Amino acid sequence: MDQHLTVKEATKLTGKSESTIKRLIHVITADVAHEDRNSIHPAHDELERLRDAGEPYVWKIDRMLLLKRYPQEPQAEEGSDRTDETDAATASENQLVDSLRERLLSQDDQIQTFKTQLDRKDGQIDNLNERMRETNILMKELQQKLAIAAPTAPAEPSIPIDAEPATNSPSNTSEKQSSTMEKHLPTIAGWFRSKK
Repeated sequence: MDQHLTVKEATKLTGKSESTIKRLIHVITADVAHEDRNSIHPAHDELERLRDAGEPYVWKIDRMLLLKRYPQEPQAEEGSDRTDETDAATASENQLVDSLRERLLSQDDQIQTFKTQLDRKDGQIDNLNERMRETNILMKELQQKLAIAAPTAPAEPSIPIDAEPATNSPSNTSEKQSSTMEKHLPTIAGWFRSKK
């Protein structure tokens, strides 16, 4: 017979509420080195694997640990001093506290699940950003290769050269000098004639 009981089975055995049993499990499993950690299934390594995989799991607690923590009390005698009203009030308060603690534990589990999902989404976003960066680099290289392979644009037409020579060119200067000499030659020739 399996000595490990589910939470519901543990409540029937001990008479405690489910939240009390879950609180005990939470306290023990929070510390990996706890002396009673081997009394609760799944084991720490198995629990981490199931959480990472997102698979469901069921807590099971050893019967001997339950009896050690919550020994069965003998039945109260008929002449007990406690009244039924006090018992009902105490039970109601305990039930309220257990209910609140159970909600807190449930929310802690949900928060842990959401954190795991967010971490996965962050990893996916990082991967997508890296792929987009690589795509942009490849597109840039492709554009550069296409620009190199494209035919070059036709050269601009050359500017026509003026028909008249520039004023400062040496040929122009010599032409001016020769024309000046031609103008003055008759005068010089006349001057020699008059001297004779």
